[in-house]
Amino acid sequence: MSQPQSTSTTELQHQLSTIRHKFTNSLWRSFALIALIAVPLSILRSFNTGWLAVYTVHLVVGTLLVSGALICHKMSLRLKGGLLILVFWLVGLPGALTFGFASPGIWWLVLSCLVAHVLYQARVALLLALATFLSMIGTAFGFMSGYLSIPVSISRYVTDSASWATYIIVNCIVFFVVVRTFITYTASLQVTTQHQFRQWIDDLPMGVVVQGKDLQPYYHNKAAEELLGPAPLQPSAFIAGTDKVYPAEQMPAAKALSGETSQTEDMEIEQDGIRRQMQAWGRPGYNEHGELTFGIAVYEDISARKQLDLLKNRFVSTVSHELRTPLTSIHGALGLILGNALGEPEPKIRAMLELAEKNSQRLIRLINDILDMQKIEAGQMNFHFAKVQLQPLLRGAVEQMAGYAEQHQVTLELDTVPDDLWLWADSNRLMQVLANLLSNAAKFSFANSTVQIKVQSLNEQIRIAIIDRGPGIDEEFKAFIFRPFSQSDTSDVRNFGGTGLGLSISKSIMEHHGGALSFESTTGQGSSFYIDLKLGSEHIS
Repeated sequence: MSQPQSTSTTELQHQLSTIRHKFTNSLWRSFALIALIAVPLSILRSFNTGWLAVYTVHLVVGTLLVSGALICHKMSLRLKGGLLILVFWLVGLPGALTFGFASPGIWWLVLSCLVAHVLYQARVALLLALATFLSMIGTAFGFMSGYLSIPVSISRYVTDSASWATYIIVNCIVFFVVVRTFITYTASLQVTTQHQFRQWIDDLPMGVVVQGKDLQPYYHNKAAEELLGPAPLQPSAFIAGTDKVYPAEQMPAAKALSGETSQTEDMEIEQDGIRRQMQAWGRPGYNEHGELTFGIAVYEDISARKQLDLLKNRFVSTVSHELRTPLTSIHGALGLILGNALGEPEPKIRAMLELAEKNSQRLIRLINDILDMQKIEAGQMNFHFAKVQLQPLLRGAVEQMAGYAEQHQVTLELDTVPDDLWLWADSNRLMQVLANLLSNAAKFSFANSTVQIKVQSLNEQIRIAIIDRGPGIDEEFKAFIFRPFSQSDTSDVRNFGGTGLGLSISKSIMEHHGGALSFESTTGQGSSFYIDLKLGSEHIS
């Protein structure tokens, strides 16, 4: 990284040096032109006011300015900048000492500070400012104490046309220098800011591509070339896992230029015969008038992450399968013993066996949930859709969970369901969702309360509502409730058990059915979970 940073810094220094050279050359040329006018005026003014020592200084400075303008382009920036500041002081200080604060010379001293701030470091400008302040104090003290005095009558001076012409020219010089200084300072600041911005963006490990609405490139960083190739605007993109070319209109920059914000992980970029999976974002860009003028596309190589995810999923799947087989055998053996297959166990032994059976069942549920979650993430969960009558399905779910609800002193109540309601669904997966929602409703409801199951039909949609009378869901937890392994409180794990995977799995199952899983909850008044599905048709086979 040291070499790119050094090159970038050198480029910035070169740009700043060019701006400062143009600034000093401009001042030298302009001052030389003014000297050709102002020096003769000073000489003309001497016929009416008398030859003063300050006029000799003007003659010397004018000669210096004209000579310097001819050779300034050959001088180093440090030299011609230093001579320029010297000129300011040669004009300003003698004028101040001759005419006091009535002289424009004070402005020349102040201007030297501004020019030094543009050409050199801030401490140089501060030193000149201190020198200017001390010279002003010395001048004031000199005139107040009588050591200094104006050597010519003011009345003669102010009635002389050459004096006024000189005064106007000097003030024009002041305004010119001030404006030119601020323009140069702004240009330097802009170049420095652009350098910092480019350095920030170029150092990002993600590729950034900015494309204009005219499909012309605005900017791309170095990472974009490394990830996308020498033509970042037209990378060789494919749909992940296939040989299908990624649709041009679906590319992040294209979506951004249509005003859309996008994110995708299903893209592979091929470069030098090697494919890498990308995560890409697209963001529209607007000008100061709110008009869409460019699109921003950001690319990140996620090949390593995807490979790690694949290894993790394989590991979880293998371990879970290996654990499930012996646990199933253990659970079956415990069930046989508790069923008195080997005779009636003693009460103390039965209690320990029941505890072991309960925890083995809990472990089996955990492993099954992890396997389901892994299948969902890998897109490998199998669904067998068929025409399903809703009423028997709901009645079966209630009967299946009635014993579990009774353990929590809760009653499951199914409202009337019409016989003619049919769904196109995987009955086993839908039963899994219903069992999960009913078990949650039962274990989180208050004792001696009722969990209601209601069905509402609207046009081609059907809603199954499961309503409990529990404490409700905390506001801060609502945003995370469908995330894997989410628990509203660590005490929930101790008091109620569960893996925190059930709702996440249920939501994914519903989305595979083309439906939705949602909820409403008020703290202290319970929760309502809604399953929304499309109604089936008698013509579906």
